[in-house]
Amino acid sequence: MLQDGVHASDMGNEAADSDEEFDNFMLTQFMDDSADMGFTYGTFQLAMHIDTYCSRSEYRKVPEGMSGLEWVERKLLNRQKCYNMFRMTPTLFHRLHDLLVENYGLKSSAKSTSIEALGMFLWMVGAPQSVRQAEDRFERSMGTVHNMFYKVLKSVLKLAAGIIKPRDPEFRSRHPRLMQHRFDPFFKDCIGAIDGTHIPVVVSQNLLVQYMCRKNITTQNVMAVCDFDMMFTFVLAGWPGSVHDMRVFDDAMNKYSNAFPHPPPGTFATCSSISTSNCNLLTLTGLCCCRQVLSGGLGVPKPTGLPGSVQGEQVPSPRVSKRQRTTR
Repeated sequence: MLQDGVHASDMGNEAADSDEEFDNFMLTQFMDDSADMGFTYGTFQLAMHIDTYCSRSEYRKVPEGMSGLEWVERKLLNRQKCYNMFRMTPTLFHRLHDLLVENYGLKSSAKSTSIEALGMFLWMVGAPQSVRQAEDRFERSMGTVHNMFYKVLKSVLKLAAGIIKPRDPEFRSRHPRLMQHRFDPFFKDCIGAIDGTHIPVVVSQNLLVQYMCRKNITTQNVMAVCDFDMMFTFVLAGWPGSVHDMRVFDDAMNKYSNAFPHPPPGTFATCSSISTSNCNLLTLTGLCCCRQVLSGGLGVPKPTGLPGSVQGEQVPSPRVSKRQRTTR
């Protein structure tokens, strides 16, 4: 056994010596300035270039049947199928396409049209569908699917920046609904409402703890502001699900203060998810909690016997004894 071990070590040393000798030989030969060695070195570089850049796979051949563009156009001819696949009617699809093309830089390319790119984008985000599923459905390579998706995504982000904002940033006029006797004068100077939600996301293994919310799923904590026409005026997304709502709100007030809809002096925005323990922050920003107005100004008592989501707190489930379970 000892002899076998010595023999194996000798073979390993010989292999290492042979590799080192080969490297020294190549270095010695390529350092020679003679014409023969220069030709050999040039040939070697050409072979490496051909192996790296010229040995690609053949272009994808679309099989007989429907292409991706034909599939999108066929769905647009049927209202119900269009809504099932793209989550919107054909009329709205064409209006969105024309808007993105005319104002937000969506263009066709040599490989795909803007109609197909928008159809692929809506089909992927509506279901949702993966990149590999889009590759199989539209008969495109994964690189082309990636480029088409992000091309439409950039245009949609520009569209979002143009429409997710207050109609009147200075809030010079009151909303007609606030003039009703039901809300006046308690919500006289209110400009909107703030709330948060958790959007499920898929993250890598090293980010599971960071994005894990109290529901034991990975989410993003998204804060949104809307006016009294149910139109979004501000959205802040991207924070991990484990982050508290006040941290997201503080980030919106500090980092995005130029886009956050600040109420004019003497007015306030209502909020439903911000803790009222931060009195200084609520006073400085002019915020007021909806529950304070409802219970204080309107004199509406806090409801009882309702689910915890309605009351804003967790209600323990009633305990049932063994005798009650057996009698049932």
